[in-house]
Amino acid sequence: IEPMLTDQWFVDTAKIVGPALEAVKDGTVKILPESGEKTYYHWLENIEPWCISRQLWWGHQIPVWYGPSREQTERHPHVTRSKPKSFCAASFDELVTLAKDYYGSDVHISDSGLNRGPNSFGYGHREGKLLEVQVSRDPDVLDTWFSSGLWPIGTLGWPDTTPELEKYFPTSTLVTGSDILFFWVARMMMMQYAVVGERPFDTVYLHGLVRDAKGKKMSKSTGNVIDPLDIIDEFGADALRFSSAAMAALGGVLKLDMERIKGYRNFGTKLWNACRFAEMNGVYEAQGTGLPQPEAAVNRWIIGETAKVRETVDAALDGFRFNDAANALYAFVWGKVCDWYLELSKPLLQGEDAEKAAETKEVMKWVLDQCLILLHPIMPFITEELWGTLATRDKMLVHADWPEYGSGALVNAEADAELNWVIGLIEGVRSARAQMHVPAGAYIPMVVSGFSGDAQAYWAANETMIKRLARIEDLQSVDTFPKGTVTLGIPGGNFGLPLADVIDVGEEKARLEKTLGKLAKELGGLRGRLNNPKFAESAPEDVVEETRANLAAREEEESKLKQALDRLSELA
Repeated sequence: IEPMLTDQWFVDTAKIVGPALEAVKDGTVKILPESGEKTYYHWLENIEPWCISRQLWWGHQIPVWYGPSREQTERHPHVTRSKPKSFCAASFDELVTLAKDYYGSDVHISDSGLNRGPNSFGYGHREGKLLEVQVSRDPDVLDTWFSSGLWPIGTLGWPDTTPELEKYFPTSTLVTGSDILFFWVARMMMMQYAVVGERPFDTVYLHGLVRDAKGKKMSKSTGNVIDPLDIIDEFGADALRFSSAAMAALGGVLKLDMERIKGYRNFGTKLWNACRFAEMNGVYEAQGTGLPQPEAAVNRWIIGETAKVRETVDAALDGFRFNDAANALYAFVWGKVCDWYLELSKPLLQGEDAEKAAETKEVMKWVLDQCLILLHPIMPFITEELWGTLATRDKMLVHADWPEYGSGALVNAEADAELNWVIGLIEGVRSARAQMHVPAGAYIPMVVSGFSGDAQAYWAANETMIKRLARIEDLQSVDTFPKGTVTLGIPGGNFGLPLADVIDVGEEKARLEKTLGKLAKELGGLRGRLNNPKFAESAPEDVVEETRANLAAREEEESKLKQALDRLSELA
């Protein structure tokens, strides 16, 4: 079997590659991550002629027609083997003009209707004079990437000068995969400069390729292909979108992990429950519509935290660090708003002071609205649903103004210091309780010595909240700690939890020592595998990486257990 050689159409890319190269070199067009520039330069500096004809049923037909050469029209076609004449024209009218210039202005030009290439044309004489030529169009279609190379202008009505073309071209940012940097991006650059003399866009953002949970490329033969529609059916589109954004580091790989996507579905549920909690407490009945001006420290603190995360998100989006934006929003909405603000605000929201309750409702309404606005680009469906059902709005969330407030004017230093101290104290108590296996529902005493003035003021202003969230029975000032007290590293005094009568120190110490013994054997096995050169050389890369991650997790667990054991030693 031998290939049948046929004529193909090529673009002499050497003639059009120059502007596309210079645009990236001089910064007119920026490629992110910058590592993509090296690939771009490699392709374009070593470019070959581009074959643009394809033998397919569908596509843009190549704008080439064939007719007889002058030699053929002057003699009988069976006598000559002269190569047919080809005409490249953007339209049939343009073809007629070119053909008449070639055959003569009085020759009638018609289309044979046969798309069979250079061997299906026809022509007619009378008394030795050429009267008519029937041309035949090339049956090939343009290469997909040739057609796609015209995308920035073709979608806006080019070659006509349309309002859309004048408004939207050149476009701004192209988001695409690094694997088609040459196939599409470079060709769009060459084509737009060659056709209209302008850059098609100013920024090219190359997102990571989507792989499976272990970082392997998806393949039908491997059987690790994940259908996004199946994910959406199980976890929702918002969870899939958020997981993709959270992993979209510049130059990184998107590993589709079902457990992680499940976690982001839970994040959506957390947001939903927070808004429903606010609704049940009459928050959306609050009258205020602008930026609140509260007096309570917890309300001033959360407004400042909202302003901080707004700046963080904007900076991340401007830098195409979508993972930083998503992770900042996750930490803020779940950690600061749901875990802390909603809990810390309950005494004010449900207390007897009507003014403080009204203020807290107004602030909570504003904060949750900001959460919906900032999350909307990543999680549009749940945020739009909540926006429309929680309150009467003038417009949909997708049309809401993006916030512009800054942290400079909204962060209150005093409220910030107070709430950070309160949160630090509660977290310190919770950590110690968990390490010492104190029963979750038990209220325990706390002691303090060297209580500073600021810390006393913070405690007095937030005593109810601290006692409820940290399960503290009371706080007593002492000169020296009683035996069996676990110390807490909290500024503003020496704080401790007297646990000698709360837990069995000996039993807890034996449990920790036994757990550490088992962990030491596991750590020894993991370190032995990783230190074995044969394992690193022969094992699959994903297995080695999984072993390293397992070792790091076990080492962190060992560190925490040792800290707990050290605290138990204090009690003894």
